[in-house]
Amino acid sequence: MKQIKILFIILPIFFFGLIQDTNGQCLDFAKTEGFAALDTAIYIPDGRLNSLPLSQGDNLDVYKPFFRGRKYKVVVIAANGISEVNFKVVNFQRKVIFDSQAGGKKVSEWEFESERNQNLIISVELPEAKSSEQPKTGCVAVLVGFSQK
Repeated sequence: MKQIKILFIILPIFFFGLIQDTNGQCLDFAKTEGFAALDTAIYIPDGRLNSLPLSQGDNLDVYKPFFRGRKYKVVVIAANGISEVNFKVVNFQRKVIFDSQAGGKKVSEWEFESERNQNLIISVELPEAKSSEQPKTGCVAVLVGFSQK
């Protein structure tokens, strides 16, 4: 009976440690790779690091405010062998403003100047794994920066 009590105490601590370690790795990835892709010499990060471990087939929506007259850069990157990451920037009516796959060329970033104050959704999608493959899991980071110029 005493062993079962100890097990119920140790297991949650162990699993909490695994979750924290994974999130910590994703934050490190976002800071190193994400800031480099954002080009922090020009764009100031908005102060939020949106990074999570996702698997193929997962979706993620990030809600962000954008202000009139500011130039922005949105960067979406992935690690650990996840090469296919699609993202769209949409308004609250789900009207597509930007699609990373539009024009036949896949991109991982988008620069634009906001014409008005608006709240937009950055919708990230990892395509499903092929039926013969095991779904891959890796960190996905969404970073937004703005230029003072």
